Amino acid sequence: MAKDPYRYFRIEAQELLESLHRGLLSLTGEEGEEEQVRALLRHAHTLKGAARVVGQAEIGDLAHRIEGALSPFREGDGGVERTIVDGALAILDEMRVLLAALDAPATAAAPAAAKERPAPDADLSTVRIHMTEMDSLLEGIEAAAASVARVRRGFQQVDEAAGRARGLAAALERGRGVGSLQKVEDLLAALENGREQILNGVEAATSLLTEVRRAAADLRLIAADTLITELQQTVRDVATALGKQVEFRASGVNTRVDAHALAGLRTALRQIVRNAVAHGIEDNAKRSAAGKPIAGAVEITIERRGHRVAISCRDDGAGIDIDAVRRVAVERRLASPSEVRTLDLDELTELLLRGGISTAAELTGVSGRGVGLDVVRSTIAGLRGEVTIRTVPGEGTTVELLVPISLSALPALEIEEDGFTAFVPLDSVRQAVALRPDDISRTADGERIVVDGTAIPFVPLRRALGWPARPPDVNGLQTAVVLHAGGQGAAFGVERLRGVDNVLVRSLPGYVGEDSVVAGAVVSEESTPALVLAPGPLVQAALRSGPGLEAEPAAAPPRLLVIDDSLTTRMLEQSILESAGYEVDLAVSAEEALQKARARRYAVFIVDIEMPGMNGFEFIAQTRREPTLREVPAILVTSRANPEDKRRGKDVGARAYIVKSEFDQKDLLETIRRLV
Repeated sequence: MAKDPYRYFRIEAQELLESLHRGLLSLTGEEGEEEQVRALLRHAHTLKGAARVVGQAEIGDLAHRIEGALSPFREGDGGVERTIVDGALAILDEMRVLLAALDAPATAAAPAAAKERPAPDADLSTVRIHMTEMDSLLEGIEAAAASVARVRRGFQQVDEAAGRARGLAAALERGRGVGSLQKVEDLLAALENGREQILNGVEAATSLLTEVRRAAADLRLIAADTLITELQQTVRDVATALGKQVEFRASGVNTRVDAHALAGLRTALRQIVRNAVAHGIEDNAKRSAAGKPIAGAVEITIERRGHRVAISCRDDGAGIDIDAVRRVAVERRLASPSEVRTLDLDELTELLLRGGISTAAELTGVSGRGVGLDVVRSTIAGLRGEVTIRTVPGEGTTVELLVPISLSALPALEIEEDGFTAFVPLDSVRQAVALRPDDISRTADGERIVVDGTAIPFVPLRRALGWPARPPDVNGLQTAVVLHAGGQGAAFGVERLRGVDNVLVRSLPGYVGEDSVVAGAVVSEESTPALVLAPGPLVQAALRSGPGLEAEPAAAPPRLLVIDDSLTTRMLEQSILESAGYEVDLAVSAEEALQKARARRYAVFIVDIEMPGMNGFEFIAQTRREPTLREVPAILVTSRANPEDKRRGKDVGARAYIVKSEFDQKDLLETIRRLV
């Protein structure tokens, strides 16, 4: 028996309580906060399930009370009243007291249900600590790779020197005699020898770095069997609570997955198996009447598919009640009666994933609020994954999660568009095609091309990224990349393809939403940032795209200057701004920024406050004193949130003050558009 059966739960519960506390305090009581309420419902629902898995029913019941208090405000029917928020905060205080009581290792007085439960095979709290170390290792490897790239450039310079020496030798041979020629030949031999040594060293170092990078990325992977014990216990608990008999089976449990992904999958899968037992498996009488075994079955299957892992949960229950889904969708005003009649099975299951629909006959502690699948969708979207649901009436339902095996290492197709480089996950790429102008059909729903006998949407990548249109080449060919995600496909016109590479993906800040077309960022060996595009949101953007507009000659995009001493911050801000169509220059200090600002015209300065030497306040104050710079607006983007700093920013002339912890990408881009 584990000495501390609550160790894992305490970490997750503390994170969820903090998220609930922040979210509740952010509610203003005004309309338009329904998305915040849905997020709070997801946190409370996840906490409820986790508490009941470890036998902490009292914490689970309190989380259930928060769900009940907030559910009426899910659809935005008025703001959340202050008394509701205060009551929920009081419940959080009660849960903190209960959680604090679990700080000591379990004793003989621990709940019997918790004692029975074996601890997970791997402690993911320990894994989280190791992941920080692994991330540092991977960043160090990237820095070493950049150093090797610089050595390679040095080798190129040696090569050029050797070429010049050969020219000199030829000139001497024509006019200076054999003695001088011998000296030059010795120089050539030395240069050639140095060249060979540098080349061999660089190639060996590059090969070694590649292997170390792969090994470091593999260290992040752990076997998926760490999930199985908890899922089995969840099935048992829910079946017992509902008086059902359910058998649990699992296969492919030794498949290895990124530890960060596994932590998210744990939340999603726990909800899915709860749904399978509560909604899928019929009660004993109905199964007997249908000629089924009394004991239902829930089966987890894990398998590797290329560079992704598929985890499916199948039950042999009654299947999704499609008529009930249609009825509840109308009752909850998620669709009109006329709209809901036209929805096919795939569209109805997509509606289920949005949350807010429950076909449970009554509200219980297990089900009834329609939050569970919203938790699944949100969690898997955060892992750059996909969720699909298949159901057969009377035979059962299968929910499949498809996520990257590694959230850092990614085989990707590199594409280039007007000097901008981006990567697309390779497993979403179906093919690349060369298109003539007459291959593109223009319809009322937008442009289409035919691929393998099927018409799919076609959108220039520039349009999908929100860039200004470029005049089409009416005579030549253009390249299109066909992407598939979520069972749907679309083609994107690009300028050129640059090949396939294995890249290390850095995550973007939390303000980049789960529906963003940007999934992450990459820093090349030359320290050049590039974006990793998210296939799912890209394909959805193409499916929603209307008829293309005639291209107009585009003016040169505004040029922005980003000033920050943090490499990661500079890289991420540059990637986001360039993806929005701006040209971006970078400065690592305020002093360097002043030199650049005096040499060329910028539309906006985006300035950090805390930098070595001159700080952001001083930089803005200096620009206000110079006639050629005083009209350039400046935005402060900083982690400092106290009112004094905000007042000082306004006093020195900053046009906007954005706190990184409260940052919203759309707000930044809207502020820049307004100032430009």
